[in-house]
Amino acid sequence: MKPSISAVHISKRFPGVRALSDVSIDFYPGEVHALLGENGAGKSTLIKILSGVYTPTEGQVLLDGEPVCLTSPRQALDAGIAVIHQELSIANDLTVAENIFLGMEPRSKNGVFVDRRRMNDEAQRVLDMMRVSIRATDVARDLTAAQQQMAEIAKVIIHNARVVVMDEPTSSLSEHEINALFGQIRLLRRQNVAVIYISHRLKEIFEICDCATVLRDGCFVTSRRIADTTEKELVASMVGREMKDYYNRQPHTRGAETLRVENLCGGKWFQDVTFSAYQGEILGIAGLIGAGRTEVMETIFGARQRQSGKVFVGGKEVCFESPKDAIAARIGMVTEDRRRTGLMLQATVQDNVVLPSLIYHHKAAGFLDFKWEKDVAVEYVAKLGVKTPSVETIIANLSGGNQQKVILAKWLIAASDILILDEPTRGIDVNAKSEFYALMNAFVARGGTVVMVSSELPEIIGISDRILVMREGRLTGEVPWRDATEENIISLASLHNEPGDAATQDEMR
Repeated sequence: MKPSISAVHISKRFPGVRALSDVSIDFYPGEVHALLGENGAGKSTLIKILSGVYTPTEGQVLLDGEPVCLTSPRQALDAGIAVIHQELSIANDLTVAENIFLGMEPRSKNGVFVDRRRMNDEAQRVLDMMRVSIRATDVARDLTAAQQQMAEIAKVIIHNARVVVMDEPTSSLSEHEINALFGQIRLLRRQNVAVIYISHRLKEIFEICDCATVLRDGCFVTSRRIADTTEKELVASMVGREMKDYYNRQPHTRGAETLRVENLCGGKWFQDVTFSAYQGEILGIAGLIGAGRTEVMETIFGARQRQSGKVFVGGKEVCFESPKDAIAARIGMVTEDRRRTGLMLQATVQDNVVLPSLIYHHKAAGFLDFKWEKDVAVEYVAKLGVKTPSVETIIANLSGGNQQKVILAKWLIAASDILILDEPTRGIDVNAKSEFYALMNAFVARGGTVVMVSSELPEIIGISDRILVMREGRLTGEVPWRDATEENIISLASLHNEPGDAATQDEMR
């Protein structure tokens, strides 16, 4: 069988950086091919070459065995190559049909006006074929993340793409929505489309992919059939060594209560949430997307106003009007969307790591202490192993894993006693995750408290001392880590009975 698209001896150099070195990979029709590697391994560069964003320094791209020179994403799309990015390219104020046909709108007979009826009918035909409950006339901003993802796939189908690249497509989807997405991927496979699938979630790779290629430091490492390999082997190929203790699990000694939440209510988002967290523990918060986990954490941190209920820090009741008050109480929060709410992307590493500490610390006669800023930034970049040319580097130029370490560093510099971590490892590679878990354990070993929200069940089970489960804005149970399985957590997260009834209590035990 002839490959749909091939990278042949591809190399790509930027000033001072060799991003890819002699990479050759074939992607076949009717196959889901995983592209794996750590952040900085060269995955994004290769995809940008295949989709016309970059031209290779050396080597060539073959489409159906013939050399092509793709110089723009539009040219690649015309050739049947489509990319569904992690950050969806949805125009929120347009309808689904307008998004699907954006830039390629069907015209009326005179060629002057957009034929909206034809556009809506054709878009609805594809949506119905996909069996998704979306109307072509729906406005995109009213869709869920999963529905927007389906609209992107509809665009791929309607333009008869032969090669589809999916970059971290499940990062903001619930388990149910992931299953729906996989259904659409299987549909593409049956239509003989070549799917290139990028994800750091190895469980998904073994569920949906037929084969996997690993890149490391811009070089090809291995290609394997999924049926002939294991998760452990793929991880070792990605990081260049065997990872014996991925989660760095360590025995923790629970100390005094540091955080208590009593009957906290946040309007339509969550109701009657009560729990405690302690020194020397990692408290995991599990649940489906939309269960209210993020909203509870933001309310505790002062980023949302609570409707009712109480919050206690160190045994004293607090009422945070803003995150500034929470920071003063030695609480830090790693937000779910680091690029939107966690970082100043065009500022330096140094500016980002010292930001929460500037209001309260290290001023001399009203002036900022620039020497302290530089010294502490250099110290924590070294402590946390942040890979950056210098603390003066613009943080947008760092990989996702290193950006995440910088966010953690800023809360450690601010002398936080309690860290709220909301999806802290989303979008970072397996090695960066393992390093991040080690940093969490070190923080807890020093007497800190970690409250961590995660949608990845292996992660929440692997790192937490206790796991609280939420469903539809309410806590439905608590599971000690020794008793935690994916099955009992999913059961608590999707129960149809109310908290406190017999079935729920059985699950909690």
